[in-house]
Amino acid sequence: MPTLDDFILFLPNLLKGAKLTILLTLAIFVIALALGLLVAIGRLSRFRLIRAPLTVYVEFIRCTPGLVQIYYIFYVLPFIGLTMDAIPAGIAGLSLNYAAYLSEVFRSGIQSVPATQREAATTIGLNYFQTLRFVILPQAVRTVLPPIVNYLLMLFKDTSLLSVITIQELLFSGLLMASTTFKHGVIMTEVAIIYFIICYPVSLLATFLERRLKNRRGRLLGSWAVALKGVLPGLTRA
Repeated sequence: MPTLDDFILFLPNLLKGAKLTILLTLAIFVIALALGLLVAIGRLSRFRLIRAPLTVYVEFIRCTPGLVQIYYIFYVLPFIGLTMDAIPAGIAGLSLNYAAYLSEVFRSGIQSVPATQREAATTIGLNYFQTLRFVILPQAVRTVLPPIVNYLLMLFKDTSLLSVITIQELLFSGLLMASTTFKHGVIMTEVAIIYFIICYPVSLLATFLERRLKNRRGRLLGSWAVALKGVLPGLTRA
């Protein structure tokens, strides 16, 4: 029977793995957010030469398993001279994976901004990048924030995929100890509890943001015309 001493004994190594999992999650998420936004903007471009390759990238990523993508970067690319250590390969694999999904979130958010907002911005003299920066993105961010937080939650759990390339994140740390102590029940229970303790607050945050921003969305859309009038002189000189 599992004892309290067993839980205490395995906890330090599991917390070490959890720390690495959190750091990986944050690094990957920052990269994926930036790349996803660029991909989304590119896919909305008027130029086919920009849209087409980005569309191929997004559809390829979405239609192949993330595990295959991680394997390919770590095990296959070295055959053509692109060798990466486990952690950089893992970050690259999951960043490319999540950037594709986040780009669709950003694209939907940008397209959800009424066309009249773009037309109004053009009318008062804003160029494309000013319209994107000051009119479209601030409104889109409020729309996409809840799903983005949900993707952060998913990413934290999906870092367990990196165990296949021997990164000692939370799950792999647990598997290593279980393979030597044969106390799979105790260790996997601790792993599950740690995942839950970290993920549950993020889940509550996503729910809170979804409810709060849903109620405010209509008022925010209506307020942008007034806000633009106040900042117009500075924007048109920028």
